[in-house]
Amino acid sequence: MPETTIPFQVVIFTNRHSISGGIFLRDQRLSDFLNDRRDKNVMVRNASVARLENPTKILEKTLFSVVPKAGIVLAFEPPQKVFTPQRRFIKYPKNRHEVFLVMDGMEARGEVHVQGPLDLLHLLTDAGDSFLPITQASVTLEANPNFLLRRDAVVVNTQRILFMGEVQAPVSPTEPKPEKTN
Repeated sequence: MPETTIPFQVVIFTNRHSISGGIFLRDQRLSDFLNDRRDKNVMVRNASVARLENPTKILEKTLFSVVPKAGIVLAFEPPQKVFTPQRRFIKYPKNRHEVFLVMDGMEARGEVHVQGPLDLLHLLTDAGDSFLPITQASVTLEANPNFLLRRDAVVVNTQRILFMGEVQAPVSPTEPKPEKTN
C-alpha cells in the first residue's frame, strides 16, 4: 500500500489556541493517527497559530512544529485544498447516540458510534483510545461565543473531557408528559 506523500490539512484546538497545518496520516484516519500510542507528539508542517477568541488573527506561522497530544482538546480535518486519494476503511455496524460534552474552554454536541448500548463510563475509561470520534458535531468556544463550528467529524481528547452525557430524544407532542411527583 503506497504511503501518502501529501500532508493532510488539520485543525487542532488546544484550550486557548487554534493550530492549523499539515500532517502525514499515512493512510490512516485522524482518530487512528492520534490514538497511535507510539508517538506522544504530532508534527505539524506549515502551521498557523491563532487564539480561539480571534481565530482569523494569525499570531505566528512556522515551517515545522510539534504539538503534544496531551495538549490537544479537539481536532478535525477541514476541506482539503489538494486532491487526495480516497482512503478506504472497513466499517462495522454501530449504534449512534447523541451526546453533549464539556471540555477545556469548549462544548460539543454530536453523535458517538458504539456497538451495543451506550456505556459512558466504559467509553471514557477504555484504555484503547484516547481520542474519541464525534460525528455531526457542533462546537462552541468559551473564548468566542459567536463562533460555531459544524463538522461531519471531530476527534476529542478523552483526557480533556470534563462532562459527557447522553442527550435524551425530544418528547413528541402526542406522547404524554411524565407526571411530576413530590
